Amino acid sequence: MKLSIIKNAKISVKLTLIYAFMFSLVLLILSTVTLYGTKYFLYKQADKQVNDISTVLTNKINDETGELSLYNKDFLADLPSKENISIRLLDNNNNIINQSRDFNYNIKFNETNDKTKHLEQKEKHLIYLNTKLDSKNYGVVYIQVVKDLENEYSFIKILFVFLAIADFIGMVASIVLGYIISKKMLNPIDNITKTAENISVNNLKERIEVNDSDDELKRLASTLNNMIDRLQKAFDSQSQFVSDASHELRTPIAVIQGYANLLDRWGKNDKEALEKSIYGIKLEAENMANLVEKLLFLAKGDALTQVVEKKKFHLNKLIDEVLEETKLIDKKHNIFSEENEDADIYGDYKLIKQMLRIFIDNSIKFTPDEGTITINSMVKNKSLYISVSDTGIGIPKDDIQNVFDRFYTVDKSRSKEKGGTGLGLSIAKWIADVHGGIIEVVSEEGIGTSFIVKLDLSE
Repeated sequence: MKLSIIKNAKISVKLTLIYAFMFSLVLLILSTVTLYGTKYFLYKQADKQVNDISTVLTNKINDETGELSLYNKDFLADLPSKENISIRLLDNNNNIINQSRDFNYNIKFNETNDKTKHLEQKEKHLIYLNTKLDSKNYGVVYIQVVKDLENEYSFIKILFVFLAIADFIGMVASIVLGYIISKKMLNPIDNITKTAENISVNNLKERIEVNDSDDELKRLASTLNNMIDRLQKAFDSQSQFVSDASHELRTPIAVIQGYANLLDRWGKNDKEALEKSIYGIKLEAENMANLVEKLLFLAKGDALTQVVEKKKFHLNKLIDEVLEETKLIDKKHNIFSEENEDADIYGDYKLIKQMLRIFIDNSIKFTPDEGTITINSMVKNKSLYISVSDTGIGIPKDDIQNVFDRFYTVDKSRSKEKGGTGLGLSIAKWIADVHGGIIEVVSEEGIGTSFIVKLDLSE
């Protein structure tokens, strides 16, 4: 249940929890290291003090010139008394020889290995050292030095309380500051979300505000803006495409309806009107079928469902085939090839042929009778260049960049007379694109037009 709550929480809350957890973990580690480091230091100091006192006593007992006897009560008077250190001296029979006034500990001499030991006795923490001394003056003497660690433990407790309070304040501060900072950092995301919610099909002009800092959020906003630009362009193209398609279909449908009405009124008994109507209906139906076929081709291309069967073949043989077929169909133009190099390419034979037919059909439509149409191919720098040139009416300079747009025609009235829909060159460009090719248009009004396709043979 708790995991699901965290999972469904806002990003700002998740970031705050992560920051707070990491900061708290660092604080706990630092506090633990500080606490145990201080404790270790105090213990080492206490050990040193006990060892130093034991060494001083050993030297004092062995000092033959000492003024005070070991049994004298003032023998231990000059030793430190403010360090919570107590001293006891015993003989070989465990009888007390001398001891500090405040010595009230019951620590047995079980062993003497000259190492300090820690002991907890009556809620007190002690550190002690038992030493056996074989002296010349007093024989065997047992020295016991005990230090009460009350001050050290009090200091550690106070330090622990301060560290706990500091950790608690740090945790609370990390949660509050982390939430404020994360909210501020995520404000651009909220703005992106609000802007995205306002964007719809009817409102594609709105854009996400991009901040000045070069960070991930700026790149995200820029990416989304670019995506919206592409969507708007695609939507505008789609709207234009639907509008143009409707316009193109409206004309033949109107013509067919007109001839149908003509037949319904008096064409049944009028042979001339009947033949004219049948011819008109067949012609417009053929134009509609051609238009629908091209629309389906482009739709499949846009949906990436158009079948492309690539294989290796001789391009020069394809050009020869297209050349012969064109000469059989068109007797009004001079159609030939000046240069047709032998080159193997990897592509779809039918689509490449369709692309060439589109260029040639355009040349036939817009080249006067007895004009020249040339189909060439040549290899240069591992690239294949295919060109279809004519001596036709040419394309105005301002229109060249638009000739591959769908339904775009330079002269709509003349294109309609010649059965043009403005889709052929769009299909040719799609075929070139799918083969990794580039189409260049070179044209001059009154002189002619050349369509040049560049294909990379290395691919």
